[in-house]
Amino acid sequence: MFVEELSKIKECEDRADQVQRDARTEARKRIEDAEAEAGRIAEEAQTKAKDIYDAFMKEGQEESDQKYAAAMKQAETDSTRLVEAAKKNEEKAIGLIVERIVSTSVNR
Repeated sequence: MFVEELSKIKECEDRADQVQRDARTEARKRIEDAEAEAGRIAEEAQTKAKDIYDAFMKEGQEESDQKYAAAMKQAETDSTRLVEAAKKNEEKAIGLIVERIVSTSVNR
């Protein structure tokens, strides 16, 4: 009977040791899985952040291009207006220059 009880105790100890080994193995596996999941989540977050950054940059570039085009169009309009105004005054300016040249040559 004593041998039977010792055998049962040994069997229980063996089962307890196996449960501990299994628990350690399961804990290691869960830690590895959690680390892999954390890496996947971090990579996903980085990809999402890059996508958001790229979208903002594209939007900013488009807005910048539109403002540049509008500014260039306005500059062209202003330039055309100035050229037209200068052409209107061209004859008057030529007349004044000729008058000064003539008056300077006559006064000499």
